[in-house]
Order: sequence, then structure tokens, then C-alpha cells
Amino acid sequence: MERITLMSVLLTVVLSSSPRQYHFVNQNMNWTEAQRYCREKYTDLVTINNMNEQNNINQLLKREKISADRVWIGLQDTWIWSLNNSDFYRGNESQFRNWGKNQPDGDGDCVYMDNDGQWHDAHCSTHLMHFICYNGSSKGFVPVQEKKNWTDAQNYCRQKHTDLVSVRNESENNQIRNIINQNLTSDKHAWIGLYRFWVWSDNSKCIFTHWKTNEPNIGATNKSICVSTGISDEGGWTDELCSDQHLFVCYDDTLVLIRENKTWTEALRYCRDRDMDLVSVDSEQMQQRVMNVTSSALSDHVWLGLRHSCTVGIWFWVNGQTVCYNQWASGNDTGLDDCDKTVRSGVIRTNDNHWISRPETDRNNFICTK
Repeated sequence: MERITLMSVLLTVVLSSSPRQYHFVNQNMNWTEAQRYCREKYTDLVTINNMNEQNNINQLLKREKISADRVWIGLQDTWIWSLNNSDFYRGNESQFRNWGKNQPDGDGDCVYMDNDGQWHDAHCSTHLMHFICYNGSSKGFVPVQEKKNWTDAQNYCRQKHTDLVSVRNESENNQIRNIINQNLTSDKHAWIGLYRFWVWSDNSKCIFTHWKTNEPNIGATNKSICVSTGISDEGGWTDELCSDQHLFVCYDDTLVLIRENKTWTEALRYCRDRDMDLVSVDSEQMQQRVMNVTSSALSDHVWLGLRHSCTVGIWFWVNGQTVCYNQWASGNDTGLDDCDKTVRSGVIRTNDNHWISRPETDRNNFICTK
């Protein structure tokens, strides 16, 4: 079986790694419709990770000479809990909300509860207030009399307990409201663990922003907020209701992260069934691009198109190349010791982006290349 696999990959044509391409779509859609269109036709709604990419989008839009004022990009807001453990929440408990009237109103990206049990958004770093921790060992809520900004409160709770408190249902909301009223000596309101998180449509981290002056400023709404970039203001971003209609920009990349856990062989078959292949990393440039993609993976390891052959005693890429450029972690550049145990394939670790050898029966996310 291994000989057949080896012969098949050695006959594979080497694919070139072209840079990311941008595609302007001259159709008005809401953000969700635009996202669906981009995913069907290309890779996803555009992500913008630095000023060079922003400038590329600006130039594209100027060349198109469109009359619209704004176009959708792939950034959207979501409110998430600091305690990000899916096992802690049942059903839709992570989506429970108890906003006060006209909240959130755009005052900030972090949330506190008042003495009526209602929630308000506030600026994370400038507001100092009491806070409530959750202790997983005692399964209890712990009021803290000290006043800190939200980030310092989060650090305190993580060091001394488990995390800032999550509020999963009305019963817990009432418990925490009573704690605020009965235990806090002043300023009857306290930070809870909810905060606004900006995330790209392809689930990559938001590491760069280019907000227009006084943005974001959507004001009071419980609806999802999405982001557009400008045509005539050097691309300054504004927040918009996701239900609004705009033109939009998609991107297409030769690298596609598949956020499904499969064995190495299943991943290889998945890519090839879609006229792609598992990614081969033959240069520092490609390694950097793979690192960028793996930042949004849902598994601790991501399969590469790297396989060890016990028959001929070498590591090889699925495009037929042997391994010249490499980023092996210490002690992981040989599979000889494993030849009598199991077939080994290569993954990239998402925490440090080094390669390691893993049994091909492991199940991980993976990267296809077009």
C-alpha cells in the first residue's frame, strides 16, 4: 500500500504558490449573502492584515471606479465569554444575554452588570470597577472588592480562581445580581466575563484595524455588526448593520485551511477530490504563509503534505519533492524509529509553527493548496 501511495505522489505535478488575489463583486448584498457568495466562488470575504493589504484593496476599488461609498470586508463582531470552554456551556447557554435598555450602545467592548442585573458595555481599559470571578473548584461566584479595569480583572480571576464570571441563564444572572447588591461596598456594578471580539470571516485573528475617525460608533443595537471599508477616505473602516446592502470584495488564496479533523490519508483524499493537494512547504515564504493560515485552525496540529517512507527511508512532499527546506522541531526529523509501529506523516504545531511527526491515524485540520 505504501509503495502505491509513494508512486502516486511522485507523479504529482508541482504546483506554484501564487499570491492572494482580490476580486471586487459589483452586486449589492447583505454581509451574510456576500460571505456565502465569496465562499462559493473564491475562498472568503476579504481579510486585511496590514497596511500593505489595505492599500491593495484601496487601489483595486479605485481602478473599478465604482459609485458606491462603502464595500463589505470580512470583519464581524461577536460577543464571547472570557471562559472559552465549550464543555462549560450547554445548548445555547453561551448566548444568554440580559442587556439593559438601549444596550450595547457603543461605549466599549467589555461588559458589566448593574444592581438590577442588567448588562452595559463600557471601555475595557479606562473604567475601574469591582468584578465577579468564577471558581471552578468550588463552582462558586467570588465578588472582589478591588477595582480594576476589565483586562486586569480578567488576569486576577485567572490567577486566583478560574476566570471572570460567565452568566449562562436567568438563574445565574439573579444570583450574581444578589451578590452585587449584598457584597459590594460601593458602586453597585461589576465586570462580568463578556466582551466584544472582532473576527474575520475565515476565522483568522484580527491583528490590524484601520478605523475611520470616531469609528466604530454603531450605537445601541443588539444586532450583529459588520465592517465596511471606504472608497474615498483612504479605506477607513466603519461599522454597519450586517443586514445593510453593500458591494463587496472577496479573496482567493492558493492555501485553504480545512477546519475539519481527518486522518492524513482522508485529508489527502479530500484535497484531491476537489482538484487540490495537501500543502508542500519548500521555502521560508511558503512557511510564513502556512503559519498565517494555521493561526485560525481549530486543532492543535495541522496536517501538511509530508510523509515518511520506511521503504526508501526518506521524508517527501506529496508534490514529489524531498525535504530540503525544513522547520523540524528538535528530535522530529526522522521517522526511522517508528517504521515498525505506524506510518508517520508531518504536521505543523499551531503553538510554535514547528513541524513534528505524528501517526497518520491522528485526526487534525489540514491545508489544501489550489
